Amino acid sequence: MLHAFDSIRESHLPVFPHFEPRVVAPLIASALCCVFAVLLLLQWRARRRPYQLVWAFGLACYALAAGADVAGHATGWTDPVYRTWYFFGAIAAAAWLGLGEVYLIRTSGFGELVALSVFAGAIPAVFRGGRMLGAHEEGPAQLAVTIGLIGIASAGILALVAWERPLLLGHVTAALLIVATLAAAAQVLAAPVDLAQVLDPATGVPRGAGFPETVRLLTPPFNIAGALAILFGALYSAWTFWRRRASKERVVSSALIAAGAFAPSLTSTLNRFGVTGVFYWGEVLGVFLIFAGFLASSEVISRRSWRALLGLASADSAKSGSAHLTLTSSASPASPTSAAPAARRSA
Repeated sequence: MLHAFDSIRESHLPVFPHFEPRVVAPLIASALCCVFAVLLLLQWRARRRPYQLVWAFGLACYALAAGADVAGHATGWTDPVYRTWYFFGAIAAAAWLGLGEVYLIRTSGFGELVALSVFAGAIPAVFRGGRMLGAHEEGPAQLAVTIGLIGIASAGILALVAWERPLLLGHVTAALLIVATLAAAAQVLAAPVDLAQVLDPATGVPRGAGFPETVRLLTPPFNIAGALAILFGALYSAWTFWRRRASKERVVSSALIAAGAFAPSLTSTLNRFGVTGVFYWGEVLGVFLIFAGFLASSEVISRRSWRALLGLASADSAKSGSAHLTLTSSASPASPTSAAPAARRSA
């Protein structure tokens, strides 16, 4: 028996660390994101709301990043796994989830908050560029300043569109994000990777140090802007619903979404100060809270709706149930169908 175990151990087969939080937690997060993405795609198929499709893509990015995290810890970090984790997790996921909020809440007031989010995301690159110039790192400094200026210019464009044509804000933001995402993907694919720097030696948590500074400069504009857009969107919706005396359930829904956007940021900050035990569970909690918030908003509470979603009901039941599967009620003040008349008033 012991000889057989030694033979397996000496082989090069990967041994899966079953109960380690750094494997189990991102695995749970990835599974939740996959389920939620499928739910959103089914709703988009029924109602063709753009925010549903965008959110599904953003959650697919999150699922890929969390899956790469699992693969890295379970079988070892390789070049493709690390590139997948960094691009979909550190760059794409938060930004595309934030774009879903932009498509959902098409008002001047929220558009200005989105512009502020993009502006905030550009500031770290400008400051970093200034430090690099002081250290006589001319090449990276120019790139950092360029990234910051592009972010500031994008914020200005979004602010103008939000004021003049708020109903076009989603499309304009999507165009800017697509171009930025493709440019970031080219940088991530072309840059060299130092696998020795992938994991933090003190915490074992993956970090961006495996890429050169020229790639890491791309993270704040995407992550900060996306996270703030999600947070502002949830708070804006909660404030709007509360002001107009809407249902308490929708206020709770918005609060859950805001908490879900905040939880990973909090645990990430704690990780930087050496509190590492809650880092991965913060990701799980964030996904779960956002998931719960959107389910509360869609009012998917009946067994009939879930049976239609899972394909267990009859064709007639599925057809009728799909009409109720919506992330935001069409009567909601923040929904795309009702935002148009109030767009200018919300400024």
